[in-house]
Order: sequence, then structure tokens, then C-alpha cells
Amino acid sequence: MTAAILAALFLAPKAAFAVDTSFWTMDDVDGFLQGEQITGVAVDSDGHLALGPGWDSIASKLDGVSYIWSLARDSKGRVIFGTGDDGGIYRWERGQGAKLLWKTGSAEITSLVVDGKDNVYAGSTPGGTVFRVAANGDTSRYFETGEESIWSLIAGKDGALYAGTGPNGKIFKVTAAGKGTVYAETKDVNVLAMAWASDGALLAGTASKGLLVRVESPGHLRVIYDSGGDELRAIAVLPGGSIAVGTGKAGSIPRPHAPKAASAGGGGGDPDSPYAIDVTPASSGGPGGVAGRCGVFLVEPDGSARLLYAPAAEFIYAMIPADDHTVWVATGNPGALFRVALDRKFALLGAPDEKQVLALLRSGSETYAATGNPAVLYALGSAPAKEGTYLSDAHDLRSVASWGRAVIQSRGGSVTWSSRSGLSETPDEGWSDWSPETPLQGSAAISSPAARFLQFRLRLKAGGSESPVVSSIEVSYRQRNLPPELGEVRIFGPDNPFFEGGPEYRPPQISQTFPNGLKVEYSYPRSGPRTVSDPSAAWARGVRTATWDALDPNGDDLRFDVYIKAEDESAWRPLAKERKEKVLSWDAESFANGAYRLKVVASDDASNPPDVALTTERVGPVFRIDNVPPSIEGIKFEGGAAKGSVTVSGVAADADTRISVIEYSVDGGDWTQVFPVDGLFDQPRESFRFEVKNLAGGEHAITVRASDQDRNVGIAKVIAVSR
Repeated sequence: MTAAILAALFLAPKAAFAVDTSFWTMDDVDGFLQGEQITGVAVDSDGHLALGPGWDSIASKLDGVSYIWSLARDSKGRVIFGTGDDGGIYRWERGQGAKLLWKTGSAEITSLVVDGKDNVYAGSTPGGTVFRVAANGDTSRYFETGEESIWSLIAGKDGALYAGTGPNGKIFKVTAAGKGTVYAETKDVNVLAMAWASDGALLAGTASKGLLVRVESPGHLRVIYDSGGDELRAIAVLPGGSIAVGTGKAGSIPRPHAPKAASAGGGGGDPDSPYAIDVTPASSGGPGGVAGRCGVFLVEPDGSARLLYAPAAEFIYAMIPADDHTVWVATGNPGALFRVALDRKFALLGAPDEKQVLALLRSGSETYAATGNPAVLYALGSAPAKEGTYLSDAHDLRSVASWGRAVIQSRGGSVTWSSRSGLSETPDEGWSDWSPETPLQGSAAISSPAARFLQFRLRLKAGGSESPVVSSIEVSYRQRNLPPELGEVRIFGPDNPFFEGGPEYRPPQISQTFPNGLKVEYSYPRSGPRTVSDPSAAWARGVRTATWDALDPNGDDLRFDVYIKAEDESAWRPLAKERKEKVLSWDAESFANGAYRLKVVASDDASNPPDVALTTERVGPVFRIDNVPPSIEGIKFEGGAAKGSVTVSGVAADADTRISVIEYSVDGGDWTQVFPVDGLFDQPRESFRFEVKNLAGGEHAITVRASDQDRNVGIAKVIAVSR
């Protein structure tokens, strides 16, 4: 098994034992927010599913339209919407559907305003042009800002039109066709949103600094809130002067000059542009599946701010007041609609199939939501829907499982259950069909075939004056037992150094008592960690240690049997049984010299009955056991070239492994290392020849010590006489 696979298994949530019944439970807001599609159903912050506003698709599949960026409404109740990537201005009227008013030639119509005479004004990117569709249908290029983009438009009480632009962060005041001046410069890059404060000042949200700016008069402005994010794209002014704002990271702005092919297919964006549109699908199918990058904040008149809610989405695109204490918030990646109250309670009002909810419009009791990727215009009813659908995520059970029952805690109305299952993360043609819808009165059997992934669908229906409220769903299942996973078996011998003690370590004393009663104690006069050397701990040379990686896909407890055999043997012999640890050390001095292998057998029998338990085995690499020390052959000396020196020569030889160290000592002194004649320790036989200098005249005992790979030590002595 590769390290990557093992790492993935380590990170996977631990499942229950294979023989036990396990449960997938959704009983809080975080669980319910994992839903993949939520229409006509609301999820509140207390963890309840209930009927929410109905989502009625009133305009979709418009030719060449990928996004509906902006919404407005005229005096006759007709909805005007601006689109991309076709740069169209459309009008929707109940009973007549959507009608194209003008294809402007720009790519994106990012903002709309309708004046009191039902003239429509549209801001665009690229080009920074304000387009006008008169009430009689005449079209014109109303004003050229000279900027690349117009991100926001708002009408003033003075009859003027105000345009927020980029990339120079200017706000223009347009008083008539072709007539306009710069009203304010925000010192930021883009002006994404505008609104009127309760006292009549103009509020602007910017990118890339994410500022809320208050413009009190032409050229006079001040920052009243620094969000710390990249964008402040949505503003909703509440009674009392409080301001709700939506903030987030860069990425929600469509890039200028976007080729149609780049976004029509649902992806793409200029990676070099800090404001390239990100239409990448969320990492999971539902509004709970992406780490939040945005927040809804309440900014008080004194400049203080507090977080109301951080939706688990990448972008906040739009926000409108719902009442004195609540705002509706539209998000993207994933596309969702939230209700957020000043007391920090919230509810998910819907998560459609589309990836972004880009614009909101509310007039009286009617609300409209526009989406992108693909483009759909929805009408949301003022009262809860009579029926709604909750589609769960495709839940991963980590292995093939058999299903039991679905148990619901609910009250009022009626709830039906349907499910499907498959072996791939994304439901496709390999998945089973949806099971028949079954009334879920307390519980229902799950008829979908055994699989790794399960997805369920709830349909909530009102019954008379009662609406259903679901507080929990519990799915029982039992995983199929899978065999354990065994990784690489590694063997460590004396060539992997042992260490004694820690920073303050002092080796323990040892003692000897002699027949005359004399007792002598010995200890090393040094502290601190030290490597166990050849002569200081002979016992260490016989220790072998094996380690291995092992995991169980079902989370079962594992036990390990370890076997050993020589390469010239056919039968495995037990070395250890039923170990829980993934490491084994043993004394190899009782084994004959030779090449050996270990076999590790992992079993999940501690968590499964005998007829279900499974095993996996893995054989490790060849390793050598060498308990016989090398020999020193033909050791001799001869007089050196200079007075007081001798030359010692000989051969260090081992029967099984290569020689690794040759050292000498003179008259019991310190050891000095020497290299073999050929300069390399790479053979079982190594010739050595070295000169000892500065000897006093007379006889000297020169001891030669040779170590093999396994730190076995052979010693020989020669008596040398110097001149």
C-alpha cells in the first residue's frame, strides 16, 4: 500500500465495528445544511426542517444566457432583469413570460434601475456604459463613464442616477443623457454596491479593500467600516440606521472581456485577474459543504460592527431587508438563500440546483431571486409552500453497506421517503433508481440495494392547517466487512543505532563483589544521550525490530501474528501471536546465521465473529542475521621506516556480512579507526595495513578490532617491538 493511500485511511472518519449496526444521523443545523438541493423547505438555526417559501421558476433556458446579474421592477409590477454573457435586458410579465428588450452588445448587464416613468437604466461590463430602454421601447447609450465596468446603479431623490464603477473606484452622478460628473472617488478598485442611508447619505461597498464608505456630499466621504475582506458587495439599510453588509474574498466579480466560451460552460476565469469570476462548483453538493469565506455583519451608526452569520459559501452576492429585524442573503458556490436576523438566528430558505444566487428583488409580499450557472429567474411566494423537497448529500459509508430503516422525528403534515444508492460519489447511471415514495410515519424500511453511497429525498406536505416540522432523520446500516490494510514491513538491526537516555541521562552504576568482600562500583562519567557503541552494550547487537503500517477500513481493532523463516526453509515459524502493537523487537542471537524474512498477518477477529473475520498478510524484505564475529587473520608487524614506528598488517574476515569498522589500540589506549587497503568497507574480507608512530623503544601490545555489519566484534593482538 502506498503512503498516500495509508494517509487517506488515517484521515477517514472512523466507522463503527463491522458487526455492529451503525447510524447516519441528521439532527442539527449543520447536518441538515449538508443537503444537496433544498426547495420549498427551510432549515432553521435550531435544527428543524419545515416548509419554506416556494421556488417557482418563471424564466429559464434563455438563449445564450448563463447569468442573471441584476433585477429591478417597474410601476406595473413587471420584473426587469439584466443578463450575461449575452448582455441582454429582459422584461418578465406574469402570464406573458420573458421578453428581450435589448441585446446591448456588452457582455454583462451587472446593474439595473427603473425610474418613476418606467425608463430602464442598465450598467455594463466591459465598456462602462449606462444603457437606457425608454418606457416606449426606444433604446440608447445613455452615458459613457470612460471606465471599464459599472458594478452598481442607484437612483437618487434628486432624479439623478448614480453609477459605481471600476477599476478606479469612482462614483458618477448622471443628470441627463450624456451628462455626468464624478461624484466621489473611493480610493479603492471597484464600487460593487450602493444604498441610501437613513439620513440620506450615499453608502458604497468596495473591492479590493472591502470597505463601507459614506459619501455625505460631492467629494466628501469617509470609511465607516473596514471588513477586512476583499469585497463588500451587498448592503441593506435597516430602520434605526443600522446597516447589514455582506463581505467576502475576491472572486465574485465577472471579469471584463470574458469570452462567452469561458463562462457559458460553467467554469473558467482569468487566473491573473483578482476579480475573475469563480463559477467552480462547491466541493460538496450542499450549502454546508464549503468552508465559509464570507460573512453577514451588522454595522451600527457609531461604527461598531458584529458578525450575524457566516454562511458556508464562497460569495455573498446580494442582500435585501425582509423586515425591521431580518435580511435575506443570496450566496454563491453553493447557491443558496438565507434569512438572517439581528439576534443571530438564521434559516436556509432554499438551495437550488444552480451554483449562484446572484440577485434579489422584493416588492411588497413578492420576492424574486435570480441565479447563474445556469440562469433562472425564480418567484418566491410570500407564504410557506404547500410542498417542499429536501435532497440529502450522497453520504459516504466508506464501504459497501446494507440498509435497515429510516427513522424520523417529526410533527404535523406528512413526510414521504425515497432513496437511491450507488458505488460512485456522484449519482450517475450506475446508481439505482429512486425507490417508491413511502410515507414516513415514524420509520420506513430502506429498499435501495446495498452500496457504499446513499442519498435520500424527503417530500414535506402541509396537511390542512398543519405544516410538517422534521427535527431528526436516522438511517441504520451495517457495513460489509473489508479486510485489513497492511503497509510496508520494515526491519531494523544493529546498523540502526540505539540510544541511551535523554539530555540528563547518566548510565546506571554496575558493581562486582569479590570473594574477599571487596565491592567495586563502575559508572560512565558522562551524561546526555549517546549512541550505544559496539563494546559498551554487546546485548544490543542481538536485537532486531520490525515495524509495519496497518489500518482497517471498517475501523475494527486489529491483532497481528508475526512469523519468521530462513530463505532456505519452506515453513513459517511463529515469532509472536495476537499483538496489538505495530512493532516487534526480539532477540536474534538464538538464530543461525543466514538470510531471513518476516511475515505479518493482520486479523480483525477481535471485532467480528469467526465466519465474518478477515485477514491480510504481508511478507517483508530479506534481512540477515549474523551472530558470528569476524576473525583477524595473518596479523603481523614489521619495523617502520622511521625510528619509533611499526607497520601492522593483516586481514579482517567475516563469513556472512561485510566488514564495517577496523580499529587498533596500543597498550590498552584509545581506539583509532583505520581504512582497509582499498579504502572501502564493501567486502566480507578486508586487508588492512597501518603504521603506528612515535612509539617508545621496546615491546608494545597492538590490538586490532574488526566489526561486521551487525556489530559483531573480532579481536586479535600482535606484540610489536620498536627501535
